[in-house]
Amino acid sequence: MSELAVEKAFASADEQVVESTTIRAVARRLMWYVMAMYFLAILDRGNISFAALSMNKDLGLNAEMFGIGVGIMYFTYALFEIPSNLILGRYGARITLTRIAILWGIATVLMAFTQGPLSLYAFRAFLGFAESGLFPGVMLLLSLWFPFKYRARYNAMFNYAVPISYIFASLISGAILELHGTLGIPGWKWLFILEGLPPIILGVVGIFYLTDRPNDASWLTTEQKRWLNGALEHDTRARGVVHGEGVWRTITRPMVLLFGLCNFGLFCALASLFPWLPQIIKTFGLPASQVGMVTAIPPIAGLVGMIALSRHSDHVGERFYYTIATMLLAASGFAIAAFATTPVLIIVGFMVANVGVYGTQAVFWTIPQSYLSRESAPGAIGLVAMIGSIGGALIPVVIGRIKDASGSFTGGFLVVSGVLVAAAVLIFIARPKLIQAAQAAR
Repeated sequence: MSELAVEKAFASADEQVVESTTIRAVARRLMWYVMAMYFLAILDRGNISFAALSMNKDLGLNAEMFGIGVGIMYFTYALFEIPSNLILGRYGARITLTRIAILWGIATVLMAFTQGPLSLYAFRAFLGFAESGLFPGVMLLLSLWFPFKYRARYNAMFNYAVPISYIFASLISGAILELHGTLGIPGWKWLFILEGLPPIILGVVGIFYLTDRPNDASWLTTEQKRWLNGALEHDTRARGVVHGEGVWRTITRPMVLLFGLCNFGLFCALASLFPWLPQIIKTFGLPASQVGMVTAIPPIAGLVGMIALSRHSDHVGERFYYTIATMLLAASGFAIAAFATTPVLIIVGFMVANVGVYGTQAVFWTIPQSYLSRESAPGAIGLVAMIGSIGGALIPVVIGRIKDASGSFTGGFLVVSGVLVAAAVLIFIARPKLIQAAQAAR
């Protein structure tokens, strides 16, 4: 081997060491914090599902009213999605994400003061406003710190917080409800109070902890910053992204709107995985503590599936067909739940749906992250998330209305299944156009 070849081999080995140490350093610094944020957000977003076991009776809520209470959070979340992400793009994650955490913690505590349907809608709407921008903001943040080939696994790691949160909520919420009557306070109010305080604390910690961009990271070496900036810039060129677009032009691009419609289907599924399940399981005649244990089974399956699917997606470098397959898997899960006639089949259906939905959540977001420039990403990702949130706002009302009219969840779950199939078709349509655009830009 010539001296030049030896030098290149050593240089390549050194570069690999820098790469691995950089990614580990970024992951150690950022991932625990954003996962903790999302864990608490999902906990506070979904605790209404367990509160409903006694709250609905206390407040005189029917299924449609409860569905409106679930969905209105996603509506206000959607309204402020783009502004929140543009603020993050301009002022950074530290200011934006910590503001979000503190406000939604306050909003959750306020839920304990609900007196009837109108106050329920008002407090849930405030929760949506407070939390708006969290998910797309973190997706944008991860795209500024992790190169393309690492994104599915770290998107997935961030999204591990969702099934973990539902597992934890299932196990702890039933116990908190047992505090009913302590200090004269109903159990469902204790649920909101005790689960609303942690995000306020986390937000205050983030003010001093978060770093916006690699160049600002005192915890990375100069060599690590050089490698990371170079890798991110290489991704930008390789994926054929568009530079220099204004916000309006970016968010009206057909592919951005198509991503949004796909996310609409995904959010319809996300918003249907948990809110109704405790009530369905309660009909089996189980006490609240056992309802929680059974409810934990589907998100455990979702967590395992998400880990396996996202890692394999990164390994083979495939995003589009993975997203299509996981959406169809989720659709089949909701179809099974729709026609289930036994408790076992209902749990199986939700297990399959959880694997499909969380697998999609991890892999789907690598596509808009990777085909949008860092300049256009804040507005575009905000729009994609906003359109998705509209799905989350509408589907609980649809399911609740169908439940009130028919006495069954069958029709509502079939609607979710159909929307997921439509979203999978849109991804199939988008794939050749995006690949062609990327090749033309190289």
